[in-house]
Amino acid sequence: MSTADQLLEQMYSWIDQREQCAEKLKKLARELESLRKKCNASECVGSSVAVVGSACLIGAGVATLLTGGAAAPFLGLLGGAYTGVGVGISVITKITEHLSSSSTMKDAEKIERKSSEITKNIQDLFEQLKTETQLKKEMQLKTETQGRSYSVDPNDLDQEVTNEILIAIARRSGLQLHNVHMFKQPFFFNEGDMLHNPSFSHLSITVGLVGVLAFFTLKPKGKKFELLFVKGGQQLAKEVSKTGLKTALKGGAMVAGGVIGLAFALPEAIDQWKEAVKNNHVTEASQSLRDTADDLQRISRTLRKQLDEIQQTFRDFEELKCCIENSDRSSKQKENFIKTVKKYCDNQVILGWLNKVYDTEVFFKLVDLFYLLKQELDKKKKKTDREEIDIIFVAHGSIEEPLMSASSLLPLSTIEDVVLYSPWNCAIDSCSAYGIATGNLEPEQRVFLCTNNKCPTPHDGHRPTKLPHCWNSMKNAGARMIPNILVSPLRKPEDKAWKGFLFLQGKYGEPGRNRVVIPYMLPRVFGYSMTFPLYVVTLALSLVLFIFPFKATFHLAACLGRSSPTTLSEQGESLNQQYSCTIDDTAMTCPEGMFYEHPELYRALRAVFDR
Repeated sequence: MSTADQLLEQMYSWIDQREQCAEKLKKLARELESLRKKCNASECVGSSVAVVGSACLIGAGVATLLTGGAAAPFLGLLGGAYTGVGVGISVITKITEHLSSSSTMKDAEKIERKSSEITKNIQDLFEQLKTETQLKKEMQLKTETQGRSYSVDPNDLDQEVTNEILIAIARRSGLQLHNVHMFKQPFFFNEGDMLHNPSFSHLSITVGLVGVLAFFTLKPKGKKFELLFVKGGQQLAKEVSKTGLKTALKGGAMVAGGVIGLAFALPEAIDQWKEAVKNNHVTEASQSLRDTADDLQRISRTLRKQLDEIQQTFRDFEELKCCIENSDRSSKQKENFIKTVKKYCDNQVILGWLNKVYDTEVFFKLVDLFYLLKQELDKKKKKTDREEIDIIFVAHGSIEEPLMSASSLLPLSTIEDVVLYSPWNCAIDSCSAYGIATGNLEPEQRVFLCTNNKCPTPHDGHRPTKLPHCWNSMKNAGARMIPNILVSPLRKPEDKAWKGFLFLQGKYGEPGRNRVVIPYMLPRVFGYSMTFPLYVVTLALSLVLFIFPFKATFHLAACLGRSSPTTLSEQGESLNQQYSCTIDDTAMTCPEGMFYEHPELYRALRAVFDR
């Protein structure tokens, strides 16, 4: 059993112990109530102040990063003060004698000691896992650098450690290691957008896990994961708060300083009882014991739920994978597939489309297209052993209302970016499409011309006044609003130059990085529209890549003209602010003869764009 597996096993064991402890406290409360019936009221005057003190000790033991430890001394001292009051007062009653010798109390103390041992094991195993992972990374870097100087990035180390625990959870779910490739992806995009959360991402799974790790006061090494631990702690605090805690943990207040644990000072602390509750046999002290037991159960269930939800997510991903791999899907399998996607998607644009779609025949043809691409990449991966690819999607395109967030085109972290090339309301010709496909087109090479012979505006007048010296990155656009981009299939070129995917090595591309040209030429399905919003295409691609070890930058080689003269007529200024917008009847081209390294591709593009 690996160290990560042992660590996970100990976490579940700790949860089991807490639940057993809660049962003992409830039993103790019942015994107290039973004895209360037999006691003379005058003998049972006391106080439950000390029980409140014990609850404060519980509160001082909950791990969090929300307050940076500022609240720990307060609750710790508060608990100490109350238990001090309890120790100073002697109550000689039958109840106290029973509590002192109660087998239930001794069982609870035994459970508490075992919980403390498990806590120590968890912390030791986590440190052992970090050490093992660091040694493995150092050996890997030493091999890659051929003995040159190297150092392990603390954030990379944290990521690898978290990956190991996630993979251990996957194993516990019955999945094999090769089925969790998605966790080889980095959790962070850049310093300024470190906690970027695509609408359907494994990042939420990671946040759930690190919340549990933070609960056990397990600490990362890197600064980035410290912030991720904060987010995980906040999420866990929110979940705990939903359970309605009644003791010192009420409201989910979490403090730095240790694992949740009940410091059993009850035999010494409970030496006074408050005035017996009139008309029933439940003392305030026994009710406080019940509340504490309930809270321990709620916290344990929350932790178990966090871990179980991660396991369920893995099982859901396995179902997605099986459906993607099997093109002969039943209607029920397709329905379950869409339900699973909706379960994890929080992008309202994508959800709106998924909720409206009653038949997904063409959508699954897109899935099949991209799965076929994945199989082709597997064959070529032996040559480059790279997991990053550039996908150039060639299609007919147009734009329409309503506007939507640019992030809708990035439904999963497997698509690093979606890059658009022409300004809004602008067509492209075969020359531009060729430059996009090969990666050779630079911003300074673009030329704008008029496509309408009757247009009174000269060619120079069609060049937009605002033209950024870069392409239109949807990742950088983020929450900015863009038009809805529609793509429709190309007609097959008469010379049949396209026989399938075209794999190119761009002149300016990264060495060993694949460029794949995909023409939108799905076989037509009778009775179905073949025109799709671009976010549906990127969703299908993202889902396929999410299950397999590839990440992509998606490049669109398509016209972005208005679908009708009235469409977006009042959005010109808004589109200029997002990137750039041209006047009607504008096309983007580039000087001919600049780059014809792939003549078959150029002929194919001329056949579909220059008609």
